[in-house]
Parts: sequence; C-alpha cells; structure tokens
Amino acid sequence: MQSFDMAEKVLLMIDGEELQGLVNFGEIALEKGQIEVPEFKLIRKIQSGVSKIPAIECEFKITRGSNTYKKLRDWYFNDEVHDLTKIRCDASGTEFERIVLPSCELAKYTQPAVDMANVSYAKISVTIIPWDILPIV
Repeated sequence: MQSFDMAEKVLLMIDGEELQGLVNFGEIALEKGQIEVPEFKLIRKIQSGVSKIPAIECEFKITRGSNTYKKLRDWYFNDEVHDLTKIRCDASGTEFERIVLPSCELAKYTQPAVDMANVSYAKISVTIIPWDILPIV
C-alpha cells in the first residue's frame, strides 16, 4: 500500500453550501509582479510588491435534481457576488487544505458546444474572479 501519496478531490462551497457537480477546478496561480532594475552592465528583476489575483476556470456537470445550473445562471445574469471555499481532500475525503475566495463574481458563463456524433454529459463552464485568496491554516 502506498502510504505517502495522495489522490486529490475538491469540494467547492458557495456561501457555506456545497456546489455539486464540480468536474474541473482550474489552477490558482499566485504570482508576484516583477520590475526590471537596470545596473551598470546588467538588468536584474525584483519583486514589485504587487500580487496578481488570477481568474479561475471551472466546469460543472449538470444533473437532474441539482440546483447547480440555476445557481450558476443566477450568479452570472443577476451580477451576484458570493463567497467560495475550496476544500482539498484526499481520496478518503480527509481534508488537508482550505482556501477562502471572498466576494467572487462570474466573468464568463459558457454553455459548451454540443457534438451530436459524440454525446457527452450536460455541463456549464464558468470563469470565477475572486476578490482575494486566503489560505486557512
């Protein structure tokens, strides 16, 4: 048995309630800005002290009886703002990290193209723009 490796699952909470059907949660790439500082014979890069908050791409599976479709549609078309919590778990469901994404808006709401020759599940893709990214210890 592999005792040190972990599979990863993600649970996404919107205002404290699970948003079901999460299929894909994009990367959260935190990046500090850089500036170039010229010197006599070279140019060095240093941090600017300004961090960038990334947009996050997500994909949800739509199922009967789930309120995910309505929540995502209302979130985008009603210009709603919601607090999200991303909970990272291992394969058994044991939590190992929690990240709070406050005051999130939806910048993009996509109904993917449908290929009738290659039928797939119903889905919605969204782009989430958080106000901040706060890791919880």
